[in-house]
Formats: sequence, structure tokens, C-alpha cells
Amino acid sequence: MLDNFKADLKLKWRQYLAASFASYGSLCTGMSMGWTSPVFPKLRSDNSPLPQVPTLQEENWIGSLLVLGGLLGPLITVPLLNRVGRRWIVMGSNIPLLLGWLLAGVATDLPTLYAARVMWGCATGMQFASVPLYIGEIAEDKIRGALSALFLLFINVGFLLAYAIGPFTSYWGLTATGGILSLFYIPFTWLIPETPFFLVYKGKTEEASEVLQKLRGLSKEGVQAELDGLQSMISREFKTEPSIKDLWATKGNLKALGICVFLAMLLQLSGIDVLLFYMEELLVKIGTRISATDGTIIMGVVQVVTSCVTPLVVDRLGRKLLMWTTSLGLTIFLGIIGVYALLDSHYKYNVVPYAFLPLLCLIVYMVLFTLGVGPVPWILVAEMFPPRTKCLASGIASFCCWTAGFVWTRFFRDVAASYGIYTAFWVLAICCGFGFIFSISPLLPETKGKTFDEIQDMLNNRQVA
Repeated sequence: MLDNFKADLKLKWRQYLAASFASYGSLCTGMSMGWTSPVFPKLRSDNSPLPQVPTLQEENWIGSLLVLGGLLGPLITVPLLNRVGRRWIVMGSNIPLLLGWLLAGVATDLPTLYAARVMWGCATGMQFASVPLYIGEIAEDKIRGALSALFLLFINVGFLLAYAIGPFTSYWGLTATGGILSLFYIPFTWLIPETPFFLVYKGKTEEASEVLQKLRGLSKEGVQAELDGLQSMISREFKTEPSIKDLWATKGNLKALGICVFLAMLLQLSGIDVLLFYMEELLVKIGTRISATDGTIIMGVVQVVTSCVTPLVVDRLGRKLLMWTTSLGLTIFLGIIGVYALLDSHYKYNVVPYAFLPLLCLIVYMVLFTLGVGPVPWILVAEMFPPRTKCLASGIASFCCWTAGFVWTRFFRDVAASYGIYTAFWVLAICCGFGFIFSISPLLPETKGKTFDEIQDMLNNRQVA
């Protein structure tokens, strides 16, 4: 397997490089998302940039406004993707990203910090809506899974950097590090080419051929078949301008939209952003005896390692199998954390002999999420929708995903404060339980190894001869 990867890398390094440059921004947004975990203790210290310690409600807004800003991403990118191109949208995401780091660096009051979080969220939403699409359009079919996994890998590396650097430096040290790393995204995105798909869509066939030659390392004749295929598909799918009405033009499209929106919302309702944003605080609250700093770094390492394994698993196991097994696992392990927290904080039971349990459950949670509940919704968006409606479907799924994330990150700590941290974890477990029920039901079809036409037949309940 490793030898095959090395051979692919040697032959297709230009695609890996372009995908890495495009994905690098997700490292910076990953840092901004994980930034809250080590920063909240600093905002309560004497070295805080704020004039007074923020209240619980103010901290909740600091955490959740990034997710609210994420709603801006699809609203900006979806109308522009087919007008200005994928490359310019990816490059443009660096504007709110850098502005966020600048605002956070000079912040001396809460409104400035709130604005920084919204800017980071806008950048994150733009990248989620554009970078996976960009990678999918520059990659060959055989390595599309591996290249697409780079986006998630860079995000998790960003979280790990925030977790590893934050506890050992000041507020300004962590923020300056994020800003400096984000500056590198400017030359990186300048070097990436526009996608062949968009160039053909705009009638720039010769330019598309040149890009394909560079990406594939082949001659003009060597890429002609792929170029002809792109031209044929675009002429067939884009006879008229795509419209949002296309999403419910057929029963299959409407069903696919419902499936992808539900799973995208489940992704957030499983609590992933809550855990990532408030990792240090949660490790203290649920009663684990390991230091919050060490536990957070361990979680970051687990994320990075698991995201390297994900592409090997997703392409071998079915989407349905991955969804029901991982959502069931999340239900069980989140429930166990809730029981542990109840015994520790409410009943004051001696849980010292089991102090390893919360961190172990969270590690398993992170592994399961990264293998199934996290990536599968976006894989299904790519598989269930035709090219004509893929951008619109991805934008709507992303919007619903960020909406659910905002609600949960905003009110999770309120639920924990009012009803106990164990109740909050049980709510997460119940949400994952609904995901399990949905995944084992006939509502979620298996798409592994099926062509687009076969998937459409399943969605439209057509009998295949």
C-alpha cells in the first residue's frame, strides 16, 4: 500500500501539491476554531487583553460566533463559484481569515473579539464550500479520495497546533502565530491553477488543456480524452443556467437533499464543535484526572492520525455501514461520559479508579467521528447530485450544518450550567442515536461502488432491469 502511494506521489505530485496549497488555509482556520480551548483560561487571567473577565454568556458568544460566521460562507461562495471561479474564491477566503487574526491581535474589548470570530467563521465557511470542490475538480479519479482527505488533515493539524502552542504561550503569542501562518496562504493560493472544469465551463478550452497537461504530467494528446469528456459533460448538464429549482425537479434530487441536510446537521449535533472549541474546559468538568493540557494535545494527535487513515477506510467500507457503526459508537461513548460525570459531579461517587474513562471515551469519539459521521455527508453530496446541482446542494447542506453548529455551540454550556454537564452529554448521545436509527433505515441508501445512474435509480425507486 505504501509502495503504491509512493508511486502515485512520484507520478502525480503536481496534483498533491496543488491540493496541499489549496488545503493549507484549513490549517489556519483549524487553528482559529481550536483557539478558544486554550484562550478562555487566558481571558480569565490577569494577562487578559479584555478589561474584565467575560461572563459565561459572553464566552458562549465568543465560541459560537465563529459558527454563525460560517453561515456567510455558502451565501458568498455559491452565487460566485460559477462566475469568478474556484481559484479566486479559495484565494478570497484569506481576506476574512487575515482580518480575523488582526482583529483578535488588537482586541481590547468584546465587540472586536466578536468581529474576529465572525471573520474566522466566514473564512471557514468559504473554504468548506470551495476547497473540497476545487480538489475534486483537479484530481484524477484514482486519487480523488486521498487528495480530498488533505482538507480534513490540514484542519486537524490546525487544531493540534492551537492545542499544543496555546497552553505554553500568551494570548498574543498564540494569536500572532496564527496570523503569521495565515500569511503563507497568500503565495500558496496564488500558485494554484484554476480547475479544468471551470475553464471548460467558461469556454477556455485551450487553457483547460494546458492546466490538465501540468496537473497530469502528460502531453496535449495524453489529456485530450479527459478534456473531451469534460466538454461532453458540460454541454449536456449546463444547457441552461443552474437554478435552485433543480434541487426538487426530481424525486431523487429532493430525497438526496433531505438525506444530505439531515446528515450534515447530525455532524454538528453530535457535538464535534462543542468538544473542539471547549476541549480543555470539558476535560476538567467531566472529572478526568489527566491535566487538561495533556488531554487536549492527545486529542489533537488522535485527530491528525485518524484523518490519515480515513481515506483508506471510506473507499473500502460502505457509506451506510460507516454511518450506522460510527453513530452507534458515538451514542454509546457519549452516554458513558454522561454517566461518569453524573456519578462524579452529582452523586460524588469515588471515580478515581476509573479516571481514565472520560479521556478514553473522547478519544474513541474522535476516531469514530473522523471515520464516519464527519466525512460521509460530504461524500454523499458529491455522489448523489449531478454536476449541475452539486454546488447548490453543497451550499444548502453547509448552511444547515453551520446553523445547527451555531445553536449547539451557543447553548451547550447553558444546558451544562443549568442541568449538569452529564445532561448535555446525554443530549449529544440522543442526537447520535437518531443518526443511528436513520442510518440503519431504508432512508439511507448504500452508494459505495455504484455509478451515478444506479444511485439515481435507487433514489427514484426505479427498478433496474
